[in-house]
Amino acid sequence: MTEKHYSDLEKLQVLLTHWLQHNESHGSEYLKWAEVAREGGHAITAELIEQAVEHLKKADESLEKALESVGGPSQEHHHHHHD
Repeated sequence: MTEKHYSDLEKLQVLLTHWLQHNESHGSEYLKWAEVAREGGHAITAELIEQAVEHLKKADESLEKALESVGGPSQEHHHHHHD
């Protein structure tokens, strides 16, 4: 069986796709915990977590543009991140 060697560009497509999926997963989890904090009387903590999610969304915008600049998602990236 021959092993496929990926170019740096292909690796970058896979990595950027993975990072975006990873951030989406974590962003959802952060928001759940922000609500837990708020319900527990920790409004400032909740607000800070929500601010972090907003920063994550801004980072994702840059990552999405980077992914577009290298040709979009890899056709071979089928990895799903499970927590």
